[in-house]
Amino acid sequence: MDAYNGAIADLMAGGDSAAARAELEASRAEMQALCAQAGYPSLEECLAAQSITLPAVPAIDQPAEQPAPEAPVPEQPAEPAPVEGQPAPETPAPVDGQPAPEAPVAGQPSPDTPVDQAVEVVETLPEGITAEDLAPVLDSAKDAAVAPVEGQPAEDQPVEGQPAPEVDASAEAPAPAEPVAPPTTDVDAQAQLAVEQAAIVSATEEAGERMDIQSFEPVTVPQNVTIINQTNVTNITNNTVTNNVTNNVQNNNINVNYGDVLTQVIVEVGNQLIINNRGQDTERFIEYDADEVYYERLGNGRIRETVLRPDGTQIVTVRNRNGDILRRSRITPDGREYILSWFDDRYYDDLLEWRDPARELPPLRLNIPVSEYVLDARRADQQQIETFFAQPPVEQVTRLYSIDEVKRSARVRDMVRRLEIGNLTFETGSANVGRDQVNNLSAVAGAMLDLLARNPAETFLIEGHTDAVGSDISNLELSDRRAGTVARILTDFYGVPPENLATQGYGERYLKIRTERAERENRRVMIRRITPLVTPYVASAQ
Repeated sequence: MDAYNGAIADLMAGGDSAAARAELEASRAEMQALCAQAGYPSLEECLAAQSITLPAVPAIDQPAEQPAPEAPVPEQPAEPAPVEGQPAPETPAPVDGQPAPEAPVAGQPSPDTPVDQAVEVVETLPEGITAEDLAPVLDSAKDAAVAPVEGQPAEDQPVEGQPAPEVDASAEAPAPAEPVAPPTTDVDAQAQLAVEQAAIVSATEEAGERMDIQSFEPVTVPQNVTIINQTNVTNITNNTVTNNVTNNVQNNNINVNYGDVLTQVIVEVGNQLIINNRGQDTERFIEYDADEVYYERLGNGRIRETVLRPDGTQIVTVRNRNGDILRRSRITPDGREYILSWFDDRYYDDLLEWRDPARELPPLRLNIPVSEYVLDARRADQQQIETFFAQPPVEQVTRLYSIDEVKRSARVRDMVRRLEIGNLTFETGSANVGRDQVNNLSAVAGAMLDLLARNPAETFLIEGHTDAVGSDISNLELSDRRAGTVARILTDFYGVPPENLATQGYGERYLKIRTERAERENRRVMIRRITPLVTPYVASAQ
Protein backbone atom coordinates (compact mmCIF):
# COMPACT_ATOMS: atom_id res chain seq x y z
CA MET A 1 0.00 0.00 0.00
CA ASP A 2 2.87 2.41 0.78
CA ALA A 3 4.38 1.88 -2.64
CA TYR A 4 0.98 2.29 -4.30
CA ASN A 5 0.28 5.53 -2.43
CA GLY A 6 3.78 6.81 -3.15
CA ALA A 7 3.30 6.25 -6.88
CA ILE A 8 0.05 8.23 -6.80
CA ALA A 9 1.80 11.03 -4.95
CA ASP A 10 4.49 11.08 -7.67
CA LEU A 11 1.78 11.41 -10.32
CA MET A 12 0.08 14.25 -8.42
CA ALA A 13 3.42 16.03 -7.95
CA GLY A 14 4.17 15.93 -11.67
CA GLY A 15 6.82 13.22 -11.49
CA ASP A 16 7.78 10.66 -14.13
CA SER A 17 4.36 9.31 -15.09
CA ALA A 18 5.73 6.19 -16.81
CA ALA A 19 7.78 5.19 -13.77
CA ALA A 20 4.91 5.96 -11.40
CA ARG A 21 2.45 3.90 -13.41
CA ALA A 22 4.90 1.02 -13.59
CA GLU A 23 5.15 1.17 -9.79
CA LEU A 24 1.35 1.18 -9.57
CA GLU A 25 1.09 -1.94 -11.71
CA ALA A 26 3.82 -3.71 -9.73
CA SER A 27 2.17 -2.78 -6.42
CA ARG A 28 -1.25 -3.91 -7.63
CA ALA A 29 0.22 -7.21 -8.84
CA GLU A 30 1.92 -7.79 -5.48
CA MET A 31 -1.32 -7.06 -3.59
CA GLN A 32 -3.22 -9.40 -5.88
CA ALA A 33 -0.71 -12.19 -5.26
CA LEU A 34 -0.99 -11.75 -1.50
CA CYS A 35 -4.78 -11.80 -1.73
CA ALA A 36 -4.67 -14.98 -3.82
CA GLN A 37 -2.51 -16.64 -1.19
CA ALA A 38 -5.15 -15.69 1.37
CA GLY A 39 -7.84 -17.40 -0.70
CA TYR A 40 -9.59 -14.38 -2.23
CA PRO A 41 -10.73 -14.80 -5.87
CA SER A 42 -10.05 -11.12 -6.71
CA LEU A 43 -8.21 -8.08 -5.45
CA GLU A 44 -11.46 -6.14 -5.10
CA GLU A 45 -13.06 -8.76 -2.82
CA CYS A 46 -9.87 -8.99 -0.79
CA LEU A 47 -9.67 -5.23 -0.20
CA ALA A 48 -13.39 -5.00 0.56
CA ALA A 49 -13.02 -7.68 3.22
CA GLN A 50 -10.34 -5.54 4.87
CA SER A 51 -12.42 -2.34 4.51
CA ILE A 52 -9.69 -0.84 2.33
CA THR A 53 -10.36 1.41 -0.64
CA LEU A 54 -7.56 2.13 -3.06
CA PRO A 55 -7.26 5.85 -3.80
CA ALA A 56 -8.21 6.86 -7.32
CA VAL A 57 -5.39 7.08 -9.84
CA PRO A 58 -5.21 10.51 -11.49
CA ALA A 59 -6.33 10.50 -15.15
CA ILE A 60 -6.80 6.70 -15.11
CA ASP A 61 -9.63 5.59 -12.85
CA GLN A 62 -10.83 8.89 -11.40
CA PRO A 63 -14.64 8.68 -11.44
CA ALA A 64 -16.35 11.11 -13.77
CA GLU A 65 -19.01 12.01 -11.21
CA GLN A 66 -19.11 11.69 -7.46
CA PRO A 67 -22.02 9.73 -6.01
CA ALA A 68 -24.52 11.67 -3.96
CA PRO A 69 -24.37 10.91 -0.21
CA GLU A 70 -27.30 10.20 2.02
CA ALA A 71 -29.16 13.20 3.40
CA PRO A 72 -27.49 14.57 6.56
CA VAL A 73 -29.03 13.73 9.92
CA PRO A 74 -29.25 16.54 12.51
CA GLU A 75 -26.25 16.60 14.85
CA GLN A 76 -24.85 13.28 13.66
CA PRO A 77 -21.11 12.82 14.12
CA ALA A 78 -18.88 13.54 11.18
CA GLU A 79 -17.46 10.78 9.00
CA PRO A 80 -15.26 8.43 11.04
CA ALA A 81 -11.54 8.97 11.10
CA PRO A 82 -9.37 6.81 8.80
CA VAL A 83 -8.47 3.40 10.21
CA GLU A 84 -4.82 2.85 10.97
CA GLY A 85 -3.16 1.30 7.95
CA GLN A 86 -6.00 2.33 5.66
CA PRO A 87 -5.60 5.21 3.22
CA ALA A 88 -8.03 8.12 3.29
CA PRO A 89 -10.74 7.69 0.64
CA GLU A 90 -9.85 9.04 -2.77
CA THR A 91 -6.92 11.02 -1.44
CA PRO A 92 -3.37 10.43 -2.66
CA ALA A 93 -0.66 10.07 -0.08
CA PRO A 94 1.29 13.24 0.74
CA VAL A 95 4.89 13.57 -0.31
CA ASP A 96 8.06 15.29 0.91
CA GLY A 97 6.46 16.77 4.02
CA GLN A 98 4.00 18.85 2.06
CA PRO A 99 0.26 19.06 2.80
CA ALA A 100 -1.76 16.47 0.91
CA PRO A 101 -3.42 17.78 -2.26
CA GLU A 102 -7.15 18.27 -1.96
CA ALA A 103 -9.48 16.20 -4.09
CA PRO A 104 -11.13 18.17 -6.91
CA VAL A 105 -14.88 18.64 -6.59
CA ALA A 106 -17.23 19.15 -9.48
CA GLY A 107 -18.41 22.74 -9.71
CA GLN A 108 -15.69 24.13 -7.44
CA PRO A 109 -12.50 25.98 -8.27
CA SER A 110 -9.42 23.79 -8.17
CA PRO A 111 -7.22 23.86 -5.05
CA ASP A 112 -4.88 26.10 -7.03
CA THR A 113 -7.52 28.82 -7.42
CA PRO A 114 -6.42 32.12 -5.79
CA VAL A 115 -7.76 32.37 -2.24
CA ASP A 116 -9.74 35.54 -2.86
CA GLN A 117 -11.78 33.76 -5.55
CA ALA A 118 -12.08 30.31 -4.01
CA VAL A 119 -14.88 28.65 -2.07
CA GLU A 120 -14.73 26.04 0.65
CA VAL A 121 -13.62 22.60 -0.52
CA VAL A 122 -16.11 19.82 0.24
CA GLU A 123 -15.07 16.51 -1.30
CA THR A 124 -18.59 15.16 -1.67
CA LEU A 125 -21.47 17.58 -1.84
CA PRO A 126 -24.34 16.56 0.49
CA GLU A 127 -27.67 15.70 -1.06
CA GLY A 128 -29.58 18.82 -2.08
CA ILE A 129 -26.44 20.99 -1.92
CA THR A 130 -24.96 22.56 -5.05
CA ALA A 131 -21.66 24.29 -5.67
CA GLU A 132 -23.51 27.62 -5.38
CA ASP A 133 -24.20 26.84 -1.71
CA LEU A 134 -20.51 26.69 -0.85
CA ALA A 135 -19.26 29.68 1.14
CA PRO A 136 -16.06 31.58 0.36
CA VAL A 137 -12.95 30.05 1.88
CA LEU A 138 -12.03 33.29 3.69
CA ASP A 139 -14.00 34.19 6.82
CA SER A 140 -13.76 37.87 5.92
CA ALA A 141 -15.31 37.05 2.53
CA LYS A 142 -18.10 35.19 4.33
CA ASP A 143 -18.81 38.38 6.24
CA ALA A 144 -18.83 40.36 3.02
CA ALA A 145 -20.90 37.85 1.01
CA VAL A 146 -24.33 39.23 1.87
CA ALA A 147 -27.50 39.31 -0.21
CA PRO A 148 -28.70 42.85 -1.03
CA VAL A 149 -32.00 44.01 0.42
CA GLU A 150 -33.85 46.91 -1.13
CA GLY A 151 -33.26 50.14 0.78
CA GLN A 152 -30.19 48.94 2.68
CA PRO A 153 -26.49 49.04 1.80
CA ALA A 154 -25.20 45.68 0.59
CA GLU A 155 -22.62 45.47 3.39
CA ASP A 156 -25.41 45.65 6.00
CA GLN A 157 -27.22 42.54 4.78
CA PRO A 158 -27.20 39.35 6.86
CA VAL A 159 -26.22 36.00 5.36
CA GLU A 160 -28.95 33.41 5.75
CA GLY A 161 -28.42 31.63 9.05
CA GLN A 162 -25.70 34.06 10.14
CA PRO A 163 -25.68 37.38 12.01
CA ALA A 164 -24.59 40.32 9.88
CA PRO A 165 -21.12 41.78 10.43
CA GLU A 166 -20.53 45.11 12.13
CA VAL A 167 -20.14 47.88 9.58
CA ASP A 168 -18.86 51.40 10.10
CA ALA A 169 -21.25 53.26 7.80
CA SER A 170 -19.07 56.38 7.81
CA ALA A 171 -16.02 54.52 6.58
CA GLU A 172 -15.26 54.20 2.90
CA ALA A 173 -14.62 50.61 1.88
CA PRO A 174 -10.98 50.18 0.86
CA ALA A 175 -10.26 48.87 -2.61
CA PRO A 176 -8.95 45.32 -2.98
CA ALA A 177 -5.20 45.12 -2.81
CA GLU A 178 -3.20 44.03 -5.79
CA PRO A 179 -1.90 40.45 -5.56
CA VAL A 180 1.53 40.29 -3.96
CA ALA A 181 3.87 37.46 -3.14
CA PRO A 182 3.28 36.15 0.40
CA PRO A 183 6.02 36.58 3.02
CA THR A 184 8.52 33.75 3.22
CA THR A 185 9.21 33.94 6.99
CA ASP A 186 7.67 35.43 10.12
CA VAL A 187 10.47 38.01 10.15
CA ASP A 188 9.59 38.98 6.58
CA ALA A 189 5.89 39.19 7.52
CA GLN A 190 6.70 41.64 10.35
CA ALA A 191 9.14 43.72 8.30
CA GLN A 192 6.81 46.75 8.35
CA LEU A 193 6.32 46.77 12.13
CA ALA A 194 7.73 49.83 13.83
CA VAL A 195 8.39 48.09 17.15
CA GLU A 196 11.70 48.71 18.84
CA GLN A 197 13.33 46.19 21.13
CA ALA A 198 13.47 48.76 23.94
CA ALA A 199 9.68 49.06 23.91
CA ILE A 200 9.16 45.38 24.69
CA VAL A 201 9.30 45.39 28.46
CA SER A 202 8.50 42.60 30.88
CA ALA A 203 4.91 41.95 31.91
CA THR A 204 6.10 42.27 35.52
CA GLU A 205 8.03 45.54 35.15
CA GLU A 206 5.26 47.86 36.32
CA ALA A 207 4.66 47.85 40.08
CA GLY A 208 1.16 46.79 41.03
CA GLU A 209 -1.14 46.91 44.06
CA ARG A 210 -2.23 43.51 45.35
CA MET A 211 -5.98 43.15 45.47
CA ASP A 212 -8.47 40.68 46.89
CA ILE A 213 -10.52 38.72 44.39
CA GLN A 214 -13.76 39.98 45.92
CA SER A 215 -12.76 43.59 45.27
CA PHE A 216 -12.91 43.23 41.49
CA GLU A 217 -15.03 45.79 39.72
CA PRO A 218 -18.04 44.44 37.78
CA VAL A 219 -17.31 43.41 34.23
CA THR A 220 -17.44 46.37 31.88
CA VAL A 221 -17.85 46.50 28.13
CA PRO A 222 -17.28 49.37 25.70
CA GLN A 223 -20.12 51.81 25.10
CA ASN A 224 -20.68 50.47 21.58
CA VAL A 225 -21.38 46.97 22.97
CA THR A 226 -24.72 45.59 24.21
CA ILE A 227 -24.71 42.72 26.73
CA ILE A 228 -27.11 40.01 25.57
CA ASN A 229 -26.35 37.31 28.11
CA GLN A 230 -24.10 37.12 31.18
CA THR A 231 -23.23 34.10 33.31
CA ASN A 232 -21.00 34.02 36.38
CA VAL A 233 -18.98 30.82 36.41
CA THR A 234 -18.75 29.66 40.04
CA ASN A 235 -19.13 25.89 39.65
CA ILE A 236 -16.43 24.62 37.34
CA THR A 237 -16.87 21.06 36.13
CA ASN A 238 -13.89 19.55 34.35
CA ASN A 239 -15.34 16.70 32.30
CA THR A 240 -14.56 17.07 28.64
CA VAL A 241 -13.85 13.45 27.72
CA THR A 242 -16.48 10.73 27.99
CA ASN A 243 -16.15 6.96 28.62
CA ASN A 244 -14.96 7.51 32.19
CA VAL A 245 -11.81 9.37 31.19
CA THR A 246 -11.62 12.85 32.66
CA ASN A 247 -8.96 15.48 32.96
CA ASN A 248 -6.55 16.03 35.80
CA VAL A 249 -9.13 16.99 38.44
CA GLN A 250 -11.20 13.83 37.91
CA ASN A 251 -14.63 15.38 37.35
CA ASN A 252 -14.79 17.27 40.62
CA ASN A 253 -16.92 20.38 41.02
CA ILE A 254 -14.70 23.21 42.17
CA ASN A 255 -16.45 25.96 44.05
CA VAL A 256 -14.41 29.12 43.66
CA ASN A 257 -15.76 32.52 44.56
CA TYR A 258 -14.15 34.24 41.59
CA GLY A 259 -17.31 36.19 40.77
CA ASP A 260 -16.89 38.50 37.82
CA VAL A 261 -13.36 37.25 37.11
CA LEU A 262 -14.89 34.12 35.57
CA THR A 263 -17.81 35.75 33.83
CA GLN A 264 -19.04 34.55 30.45
CA VAL A 265 -20.59 37.38 28.46
CA ILE A 266 -22.36 37.30 25.10
CA VAL A 267 -22.43 40.74 23.55
CA GLU A 268 -23.73 42.34 20.41
CA VAL A 269 -21.47 44.67 18.44
CA GLY A 270 -23.46 46.15 15.60
CA ASN A 271 -25.31 43.06 14.39
CA GLN A 272 -22.58 40.62 15.36
CA LEU A 273 -22.79 38.34 18.41
CA ILE A 274 -19.53 37.66 20.25
CA ILE A 275 -18.91 35.36 23.20
CA ASN A 276 -16.28 36.53 25.68
CA ASN A 277 -15.57 33.67 28.06
CA ARG A 278 -12.93 34.79 30.55
CA GLY A 279 -13.89 31.94 32.83
CA GLN A 280 -12.97 29.26 30.31
CA ASP A 281 -9.72 31.02 29.45
CA THR A 282 -8.63 31.39 33.08
CA GLU A 283 -9.82 28.03 34.34
CA ARG A 284 -7.94 26.09 31.68
CA PHE A 285 -4.49 26.83 33.05
CA ILE A 286 -5.06 27.08 36.77
CA GLU A 287 -4.74 23.95 38.92
CA TYR A 288 -6.67 25.16 41.93
CA ASP A 289 -5.29 22.56 44.30
CA ALA A 290 -1.65 23.31 43.41
CA ASP A 291 -1.21 26.77 41.90
CA GLU A 292 -1.10 30.10 43.71
CA VAL A 293 -3.08 32.84 41.95
CA TYR A 294 -2.99 36.51 42.80
CA TYR A 295 -4.10 39.77 41.21
CA GLU A 296 -2.67 43.28 41.08
CA ARG A 297 -4.20 46.58 40.08
CA LEU A 298 -2.10 48.51 37.56
CA GLY A 299 -2.55 51.98 36.09
CA ASN A 300 -5.17 52.92 33.50
CA GLY A 301 -7.71 50.39 34.82
CA ARG A 302 -5.58 47.35 34.03
CA ILE A 303 -5.41 44.12 36.07
CA ARG A 304 -2.45 41.74 36.24
CA GLU A 305 -3.09 38.08 36.99
CA THR A 306 -0.18 35.88 38.08
CA VAL A 307 -0.41 32.11 38.24
CA LEU A 308 2.49 30.67 40.24
CA ARG A 309 3.01 26.96 39.64
CA PRO A 310 4.68 24.59 42.12
CA ASP A 311 7.89 24.44 40.06
CA GLY A 312 8.26 28.23 40.19
CA THR A 313 6.97 28.96 36.69
CA GLN A 314 4.80 32.08 36.44
CA ILE A 315 2.04 32.76 33.89
CA VAL A 316 1.45 36.51 33.87
CA THR A 317 -1.53 38.03 32.06
CA VAL A 318 -2.37 41.75 31.87
CA ARG A 319 -5.90 42.77 30.86
CA ASN A 320 -7.53 46.14 30.35
CA ARG A 321 -10.78 47.15 32.06
CA ASN A 322 -12.81 45.42 29.30
CA GLY A 323 -11.00 42.12 29.75
CA ASP A 324 -8.88 42.29 26.59
CA ILE A 325 -5.54 40.50 26.99
CA LEU A 326 -2.75 43.06 26.55
CA ARG A 327 0.23 40.97 27.65
CA ARG A 328 0.82 37.33 28.47
CA SER A 329 4.18 35.86 29.44
CA ARG A 330 5.59 32.65 30.82
CA ILE A 331 8.50 33.23 33.19
CA THR A 332 10.55 30.13 33.95
CA PRO A 333 12.13 29.46 37.36
CA ASP A 334 15.50 30.71 36.05
CA GLY A 335 13.91 34.10 35.27
CA ARG A 336 13.68 33.75 31.49
CA GLU A 337 10.55 35.37 30.07
CA TYR A 338 8.76 34.08 26.97
CA ILE A 339 6.35 36.68 25.62
CA LEU A 340 3.24 34.90 24.34
CA SER A 341 1.29 38.06 23.60
CA TRP A 342 2.40 41.67 23.46
CA PHE A 343 0.08 44.57 22.63
CA ASP A 344 1.56 47.84 21.42
CA ASP A 345 0.39 50.57 23.81
CA ARG A 346 0.29 53.05 20.93
CA TYR A 347 -2.98 51.38 19.91
CA TYR A 348 -4.45 51.24 23.42
CA ASP A 349 -7.25 53.68 22.57
CA ASP A 350 -8.36 51.38 19.74
CA LEU A 351 -9.57 48.95 22.40
CA LEU A 352 -11.88 51.47 24.10
CA GLU A 353 -14.50 50.50 21.52
CA TRP A 354 -14.80 47.05 20.01
CA ARG A 355 -14.34 47.66 16.33
CA ASP A 356 -12.75 45.59 13.62
CA PRO A 357 -9.04 46.41 13.91
CA ALA A 358 -8.64 45.53 10.21
CA ARG A 359 -11.39 47.91 9.06
CA GLU A 360 -8.84 50.01 7.16
CA LEU A 361 -7.20 47.06 5.44
CA PRO A 362 -8.22 46.20 1.89
CA PRO A 363 -9.90 42.84 1.25
CA LEU A 364 -7.38 40.02 1.29
CA ARG A 365 -6.32 39.25 -2.24
CA LEU A 366 -3.33 36.96 -2.58
CA ASN A 367 -2.54 34.40 -5.22
CA ILE A 368 -2.14 31.43 -2.93
CA PRO A 369 -3.68 28.01 -3.59
CA VAL A 370 -6.37 26.73 -1.26
CA SER A 371 -4.25 23.62 -0.69
CA GLU A 372 -1.59 25.88 0.86
CA TYR A 373 -4.10 27.86 2.92
CA VAL A 374 -6.34 25.15 4.40
CA LEU A 375 -5.20 21.71 5.55
CA ASP A 376 -7.45 18.93 6.82
CA ALA A 377 -5.75 17.02 9.63
CA ARG A 378 -7.26 13.80 8.27
CA ARG A 379 -5.06 14.10 5.20
CA ALA A 380 -1.73 14.79 6.86
CA ASP A 381 0.73 13.29 9.30
CA GLN A 382 2.53 15.04 12.14
CA GLN A 383 5.42 16.30 10.01
CA GLN A 384 3.09 17.75 7.39
CA ILE A 385 1.01 19.51 10.06
CA GLU A 386 4.15 20.93 11.64
CA THR A 387 5.35 22.20 8.25
CA PHE A 388 1.94 23.73 7.61
CA PHE A 389 1.72 25.43 11.02
CA ALA A 390 5.21 26.90 10.59
CA GLN A 391 4.25 28.82 7.44
CA PRO A 392 4.23 32.63 7.85
CA PRO A 393 1.19 34.89 7.37
CA VAL A 394 -0.05 35.21 3.81
CA GLU A 395 0.47 38.99 3.83
CA GLN A 396 2.43 41.66 5.67
CA VAL A 397 1.44 42.32 9.28
CA THR A 398 1.14 46.09 9.63
CA ARG A 399 0.68 46.12 13.41
CA LEU A 400 0.42 43.68 16.30
CA TYR A 401 -3.02 42.85 17.69
CA SER A 402 -4.34 41.76 21.06
CA ILE A 403 -5.45 38.14 21.22
CA ASP A 404 -9.03 39.37 21.61
CA GLU A 405 -8.75 41.55 18.51
CA VAL A 406 -7.66 38.49 16.55
CA LYS A 407 -10.65 36.58 17.90
CA ARG A 408 -13.05 39.36 16.92
CA SER A 409 -11.72 40.10 13.43
CA ALA A 410 -12.20 37.66 10.56
CA ARG A 411 -9.99 39.84 8.37
CA VAL A 412 -7.10 39.61 10.84
CA ARG A 413 -7.50 35.84 11.30
CA ASP A 414 -7.49 35.38 7.54
CA MET A 415 -3.87 36.53 7.50
CA VAL A 416 -2.79 33.12 8.80
CA ARG A 417 -3.51 29.66 7.49
CA ARG A 418 -5.98 27.30 9.15
CA LEU A 419 -5.91 23.62 10.07
CA GLU A 420 -9.28 21.87 10.06
CA ILE A 421 -9.67 19.00 12.53
CA GLY A 422 -11.88 16.96 10.20
CA ASN A 423 -11.46 13.69 12.05
CA LEU A 424 -12.83 14.92 15.39
CA THR A 425 -16.51 14.42 16.14
CA PHE A 426 -18.71 15.51 19.03
CA GLU A 427 -21.65 13.83 20.67
CA THR A 428 -25.07 15.19 19.75
CA GLY A 429 -25.54 18.72 21.09
CA SER A 430 -22.57 18.24 23.40
CA ALA A 431 -19.07 19.61 23.82
CA ASN A 432 -17.80 16.23 25.05
CA VAL A 433 -15.88 13.77 22.89
CA GLY A 434 -15.50 10.02 23.21
CA ARG A 435 -12.31 8.45 24.57
CA ASP A 436 -11.67 6.92 21.16
CA GLN A 437 -11.59 10.42 19.64
CA VAL A 438 -8.62 11.59 21.73
CA ASN A 439 -6.11 9.80 19.48
CA ASN A 440 -7.35 11.83 16.52
CA LEU A 441 -5.52 14.83 17.97
CA SER A 442 -2.21 12.99 18.35
CA ALA A 443 -0.57 14.31 15.17
CA VAL A 444 -1.81 17.84 15.83
CA ALA A 445 -0.46 17.82 19.38
CA GLY A 446 2.86 16.37 18.27
CA ALA A 447 3.25 19.09 15.65
CA MET A 448 2.49 21.78 18.23
CA LEU A 449 4.99 20.35 20.71
CA ASP A 450 7.72 20.20 18.06
CA LEU A 451 7.13 23.86 17.21
CA LEU A 452 7.11 24.80 20.90
CA ALA A 453 10.41 23.01 21.40
CA ARG A 454 11.92 25.45 18.90
CA ASN A 455 9.95 28.51 20.05
CA PRO A 456 8.20 28.24 23.44
CA ALA A 457 6.34 31.50 22.71
CA GLU A 458 4.06 30.09 20.00
CA THR A 459 0.34 30.86 20.37
CA PHE A 460 -2.45 28.86 18.71
CA LEU A 461 -6.09 29.89 18.35
CA ILE A 462 -8.64 27.06 18.52
CA GLU A 463 -11.96 27.93 16.86
CA GLY A 464 -15.29 26.18 17.36
CA HIS A 465 -18.08 26.24 14.73
CA THR A 466 -21.62 24.82 14.52
CA ASP A 467 -24.29 24.42 11.88
CA ALA A 468 -27.26 26.78 11.68
CA VAL A 469 -29.77 24.59 13.55
CA GLY A 470 -30.73 26.10 16.90
CA SER A 471 -30.58 29.61 18.27
CA ASP A 472 -27.65 31.92 17.67
CA ILE A 473 -26.84 32.12 21.38
CA SER A 474 -26.99 28.37 22.04
CA ASN A 475 -24.79 27.69 19.02
CA LEU A 476 -22.32 30.33 20.14
CA GLU A 477 -22.06 28.77 23.60
CA LEU A 478 -21.80 25.24 22.19
CA SER A 479 -19.07 26.15 19.74
CA ASP A 480 -17.10 27.91 22.47
CA ARG A 481 -17.29 24.88 24.75
CA ARG A 482 -16.15 22.63 21.91
CA ALA A 483 -13.11 24.81 21.30
CA GLY A 484 -12.39 24.59 25.02
CA THR A 485 -12.71 20.81 24.92
CA VAL A 486 -10.07 20.52 22.21
CA ALA A 487 -7.76 22.80 24.19
CA ARG A 488 -8.25 20.66 27.30
CA ILE A 489 -7.45 17.45 25.44
CA LEU A 490 -4.31 18.95 23.94
CA THR A 491 -3.17 19.95 27.43
CA ASP A 492 -4.40 17.11 29.64
CA PHE A 493 -3.57 14.21 27.31
CA TYR A 494 -0.63 15.52 25.31
CA GLY A 495 1.01 18.16 27.48
CA VAL A 496 0.59 21.23 25.26
CA PRO A 497 0.98 24.16 27.69
CA PRO A 498 -2.46 25.75 28.17
CA GLU A 499 -1.08 29.28 28.11
CA ASN A 500 0.02 28.70 24.49
CA LEU A 501 -3.61 28.08 23.50
CA ALA A 502 -6.46 30.54 23.02
CA THR A 503 -10.04 29.48 22.31
CA GLN A 504 -13.06 31.10 20.71
CA GLY A 505 -16.47 29.94 19.56
CA TYR A 506 -18.14 31.42 16.48
CA GLY A 507 -21.38 29.45 16.43
CA GLU A 508 -23.00 29.43 13.00
CA ARG A 509 -21.43 32.65 11.76
CA TYR A 510 -18.83 31.12 9.41
CA LEU A 511 -20.58 28.25 7.66
CA LYS A 512 -18.77 26.16 5.05
CA ILE A 513 -22.08 25.38 3.35
CA ARG A 514 -24.66 28.15 3.40
CA THR A 515 -27.73 26.29 4.59
CA GLU A 516 -30.02 26.47 7.60
CA ARG A 517 -30.34 22.68 7.58
CA ALA A 518 -28.39 20.38 9.86
CA GLU A 519 -25.07 19.95 8.09
CA ARG A 520 -22.11 18.08 9.51
CA GLU A 521 -19.62 19.96 7.32
CA ASN A 522 -20.47 23.08 9.33
CA ARG A 523 -19.78 21.41 12.70
CA ARG A 524 -16.02 21.64 12.97
CA VAL A 525 -12.99 22.83 14.92
CA MET A 526 -10.10 24.75 13.36
CA ILE A 527 -6.67 25.80 14.63
CA ARG A 528 -4.51 28.71 13.49
CA ARG A 529 -0.98 29.63 14.58
CA ILE A 530 -1.40 33.32 15.43
CA THR A 531 2.07 33.98 16.90
CA PRO A 532 3.15 36.50 14.23
CA LEU A 533 -0.09 38.45 14.77
CA VAL A 534 0.27 38.89 18.55
CA THR A 535 4.00 38.74 19.35
CA PRO A 536 6.93 40.68 17.88
CA TYR A 537 9.43 38.29 16.40
CA VAL A 538 12.32 39.84 18.27
CA ALA A 539 10.53 38.79 21.47
CA SER A 540 9.25 35.37 20.44
CA ALA A 541 12.60 34.28 19.00
CA GLN A 542 14.80 35.35 21.90
